[in-house]
Amino acid sequence: MNFVSAPRMRDPERAAWTLLRFARRPMSLADIVLGDGLPENTGIQVSDAVALLDRWRGAGLVELTDNRGFYIMLKEAKALRDPPAVPAPARQPAARSTRQRIWSAIRVMRAFDLVEVCFAATVEKAAARRVLNQLTRAGYLIRTDQPGDDHPRWRLGRACGPKHPSIEYAGRTVIALIDRNSGARFPLSPTQKILAPEIHHVS
Repeated sequence: MNFVSAPRMRDPERAAWTLLRFARRPMSLADIVLGDGLPENTGIQVSDAVALLDRWRGAGLVELTDNRGFYIMLKEAKALRDPPAVPAPARQPAARSTRQRIWSAIRVMRAFDLVEVCFAATVEKAAARRVLNQLTRAGYLIRTDQPGDDHPRWRLGRACGPKHPSIEYAGRTVIALIDRNSGARFPLSPTQKILAPEIHHVS
């Protein structure tokens, strides 16, 4: 996309609009944030990208192609060089949960260590450990760290949509994660390579 001026692509909203406008295939949230096909990322934060795409969807400018979170711009919108002014919702949106922030961060990064996901999602290590342990045991994540690494590392091991998995309990014990995008159920394995100490119960 080297025909697009550099100053234009330094504006995060215009950069995201231009990516979708000229995309030859549906784009994921990660594609938009990381600037797929550009020499550098768009400069837009994950939370801002989610809010922006929601506004554009509400205005009928873009749509989701399937439950895995890929976006396309509608033909009428592609005729617009710049994104139109779409007012934000009148009500203040609810703050995203810790789980959703972690989930959004790992979908964008795809490969990361504990420190990186804590920084990207703005969460404490204890909360990140609990969520990452559960996602690993359910098969969403795969541990990739090697002996001698300073921090545990993971990569995304399963295609997934924008909504974080919900939790299934037996009493106070987490036994499975439910994919809220597809409805699939993934029991937690007791044998996955995970962080110690694992947290099984609700505090």
